[in-house]
Amino acid sequence: MSMVQTAQINLRVPGQVMVDLDHLAQEEHMARVDLARKILLEGVAQRKRELALRLYREGKASKSRAAEIAGISLWEMVDLAAQAELPAPYTLAEAVEDVRRLVAPLYSQA
Repeated sequence: MSMVQTAQINLRVPGQVMVDLDHLAQEEHMARVDLARKILLEGVAQRKRELALRLYREGKASKSRAAEIAGISLWEMVDLAAQAELPAPYTLAEAVEDVRRLVAPLYSQA
């Protein structure tokens, strides 16, 4: 069994945030700390997706690179770009990069 490495962070939030967090935790039948952790993890994942979309939109990352940045599969990135109504130009360079990324694991196993 692999253990996920964790680290502790301490932060201050406005009092109303604490009140809201306590209310939500009660409604969701969760401990405050568990809900705060869940919200933080969801927020980080969302920010990674937003960054990936921005870099893709600006032409600074291919779809496959954007998927890596977001921590999602290429197919999920395709769906995310479509949901964001981003144009779907697919260049030859992107196709070559995607093929290289897809076949790389096959060669590393040999």
